Amino acid sequence: MTRLSRHVALIGALALAGCVAEAPAPAAPPDNRAADEAALRAALKQWAAAAEAKDAAKFASFYADEGILLLENAPDARGMAALKEGVSGMMSDPNFSLSFAPDEVVVARSGDLAYDIGSYSLTMSGPDGNAVSQNGQYVDVWRKNAVGEWKVAVDAPVSDPPEGSATE
Repeated sequence: MTRLSRHVALIGALALAGCVAEAPAPAAPPDNRAADEAALRAALKQWAAAAEAKDAAKFASFYADEGILLLENAPDARGMAALKEGVSGMMSDPNFSLSFAPDEVVVARSGDLAYDIGSYSLTMSGPDGNAVSQNGQYVDVWRKNAVGEWKVAVDAPVSDPPEGSATE
């Protein structure tokens, strides 16, 4: 290879390298965590208000279509039909009362997932028909749906041990 052909080859290689520049990295999505947290806190207040009003349809509307309610000593309610049926059954109890509030709301940087942790108080009728109350904590996993609404994907309440029980 002559000196001239080496220079031409080098210039060609440099020109080709310039044409094959790396594509810029995609821009990170905007950080909307504060706004998403505020939206979730507002949704949680509305959800709690639906429970207080014993509005089963409104209460169930906060779940994702494929949402799951994990209850102790009961089958899981999976999917909207099971959620509506389970919530309607609970709220038809004359002693039903549910209150809950988040202690913490955390939104993923991606803006599509979040969770909240809080405490709840639930009253239902016992086997003798008298009101029985339980307190506990819960964790909810939220996911944005296709239209940007936050919906509960997983609702997992965990009751506190009964008073006077030994805990280790």
